[in-house]
Amino acid sequence: MNLRVGDYETEIIPLKIMDHFIDKAGTIALIQCPCRVRMDCKNHSIDLGCVWMGKGAANLDLKKLPRGAGGRFATKEEAKVHVRAALKDGLVPALGKLRGDAVVYNVLEFEDELMNFCFCCSCCCITAGMKYGNNDWKKYMTRMKGVTVTTDPEKCVGCGECFKVCIYDGLKLVKGKSVHTDKCTACGRCEVVCPNGAISTTFDDDINIDEVVDEIIQRYEKIVDISG
Repeated sequence: MNLRVGDYETEIIPLKIMDHFIDKAGTIALIQCPCRVRMDCKNHSIDLGCVWMGKGAANLDLKKLPRGAGGRFATKEEAKVHVRAALKDGLVPALGKLRGDAVVYNVLEFEDELMNFCFCCSCCCITAGMKYGNNDWKKYMTRMKGVTVTTDPEKCVGCGECFKVCIYDGLKLVKGKSVHTDKCTACGRCEVVCPNGAISTTFDDDINIDEVVDEIIQRYEKIVDISG
């Protein structure tokens, strides 16, 4: 059911990519997080939800959104404030273009003109299925090329704070120390909450981050037009 975008359907993304697509979008809708609405989330605001873009967003019925979520159309400036507030709140951003979304939101005829940013929490969001879902589901979320997250065993005290916020089952405990697995998507939540500064996120020496970002943008622009 999912339309593939190169190797991945969804990726953890930096702010530069979000700003690019917000600037390009002809229509922007800010939608309350349907997962947090459904779960009555106590840890994060339901208003820091999805950013939908394109002609598909323009045709959303904002009075009949899934799971009782509300929504409104927004300016580019409002959307940029929104994504920064979501990041400050510790939510994990991901960029997606999925046929299933167009079906759920009843805009299937505009599936090639609809994409979104999700901002997921570890307690409620569907992305938390990465921890408990089957292997096929776990293939849909992949770390950005060239990003590595590591734990310094000398600083790690095994407090477990990183495990509490990991949505993707990307950690394991080895001899009382936190170790990142190949399931880690480098979302950065563990680094933010570590009280001892034991976790760090780095880019490989041979990686040009600007080239990686540009490649992701070009890949999406080949299959989706959000200018309407």
